[in-house]
Amino acid sequence: MKKNIFKFLSIIFCIAFFLTGCATVSNVYNKDGSSIYFDDIQYFQGQVVQIGDYLYYGNGYTSSDSDDFDYNLSAQTGYLARINVSDYLSFDEDVSEELKSSTSPNGVEKVNDKLIGYQNQEMFVLGEYIYFTSANTHKTSTLENDYTQVSLFRVKFNGDGFEEFGTFRNDENSIRTVQKGSDGSYYYIIYSKTNEDDVYNLYSIKIGNQLGDIVTLAEDVESVAICDKNSTIRNIIYSTDSDRSGHTTDCVKSVDFATGEIKNLDSGVTDTTLTFVGRVADIVFYSYTNDYKATEVYYKDLVNSDNYFNPTKSNKFYNATSIKNIQAVGSGYMFISTTSSSLMYKTLGSEDATLLVKSENYSDVLFIDGDYIYFSNSTTISRINVIDFNKQDLVSMTSIISGQCGYTGEYIYFYAQLEEKDEDAKEDDTNYYMYRTDKEGNYQLIAKTK
Repeated sequence: MKKNIFKFLSIIFCIAFFLTGCATVSNVYNKDGSSIYFDDIQYFQGQVVQIGDYLYYGNGYTSSDSDDFDYNLSAQTGYLARINVSDYLSFDEDVSEELKSSTSPNGVEKVNDKLIGYQNQEMFVLGEYIYFTSANTHKTSTLENDYTQVSLFRVKFNGDGFEEFGTFRNDENSIRTVQKGSDGSYYYIIYSKTNEDDVYNLYSIKIGNQLGDIVTLAEDVESVAICDKNSTIRNIIYSTDSDRSGHTTDCVKSVDFATGEIKNLDSGVTDTTLTFVGRVADIVFYSYTNDYKATEVYYKDLVNSDNYFNPTKSNKFYNATSIKNIQAVGSGYMFISTTSSSLMYKTLGSEDATLLVKSENYSDVLFIDGDYIYFSNSTTISRINVIDFNKQDLVSMTSIISGQCGYTGEYIYFYAQLEEKDEDAKEDDTNYYMYRTDKEGNYQLIAKTK
């Protein structure tokens, strides 16, 4: 949910159109005699996309946060790959049944050699393109690598038409999302830090057959609540300093990211701070504090209320300084308490929240499917039902990259180290590769190992 742009501030973006994309795979534009073209976004939780019979994914995984990170070396295993998943996976004849689950299947193809498997990866499909992120490779003015920045790319399904269209700074507060605008077109929205300390801007890029320019939607933004696919109001609500001399006061504005129109919603109250912590459809959640009251989290219906963000007892959501990762599930909302890091569940209007999972039992929320929340840590992938609060461990392995996930409805895709080792191998392979599992925990390697 952010917009891309650079300006002298903090974003080193490049609109470089590399037409040298390597068409290393056969054309898959047709399936059953029909051309494959997606008018709407196809999203599978960010680490994979499925196009016709083919699954596209990062073959391997390497964290760019590591001090010894080498982009080119990591890309040798973490490139954009694909495999045909319409038939059963096949293996060489000498592969035993015991080793198949952690043996590379036949038919893994390289589509593009950019590093796809890393911690800031996001991937989706629109039109005839796969859009994906990769670690920035543009050097700074001192000829150093800055891998905290994230570059945006797209490529056609067979590897042709490779383009880079933006690079942005990235930190724990950054947001990148793609949403449909009020004009019916799709926009890449970026909330990104500038070169100035603690200053964030909102950017957008229109995507589709033709890429639009990078547009600055708003500057010096303190927090955002970006519409999601279920929002009827297609805008971004944000807070910013009201510039009242000598006072801390946050005002609230909205911006239509398709037209750029900004509206003033609430001028704020002197000596108050308002921070948006989430948005689900047309419900926004925000923390509010002033000189007389401790910070608490409130909610507001953007459709059935006025423009003012007045915290009252009736719209209080949770007694905490802040919460994050708010998502609708069941008849309520799951969220993470920023004070305890526990996974919680609550319905609007209820007095108490239910503890789902303690912080020591999970690291990341993966996705929601029906009444289930899927989550992971460094060794397991699990789920919990918000109806009966029953918890199940689906996968238990030696080492999993927690939080990096794809989901097609049938399979969960994740990175892990090889579980079974070939006794004849000269050395152990400690790389992380893409696996998949069904909902019964039957996992299978789908990457090509070294």
